[in-house]
Amino acid sequence: MIKNLYLFFLSTVLLLGFQSSIEERLYILNRDLMCPVCDGLILEQSQAAPALEMKEEIKKMVIQGMSDEEIKEHFVQKFGIEILANPPKKGFDILVWLTPLVFSFFGIVFLYRYIFS
Repeated sequence: MIKNLYLFFLSTVLLLGFQSSIEERLYILNRDLMCPVCDGLILEQSQAAPALEMKEEIKKMVIQGMSDEEIKEHFVQKFGIEILANPPKKGFDILVWLTPLVFSFFGIVFLYRYIFS
């Protein structure tokens, strides 16, 4: 009797742990992908019909055992790179981030020389 109770408790704990890890993965994936029809909303925020269909598709993929990267790649092939909430930084994007830093540096150097000379 105690052995059966112990096995029941152990299986319940493992099942709940598995369920929470799936929910956590779904939450992360829904925050990493954009809604295909909404402007500027991630899947987690959207209640549009295509977004709900995407959430169900993601849930099925996670249950099938696909990795997060495989799921994201599937949607990138289906919708394009714009479906990612944080697309990879490359090319012109790096210049956009570095330009203010460079101008700030030269501005500080100019002010330092102007004020202290």
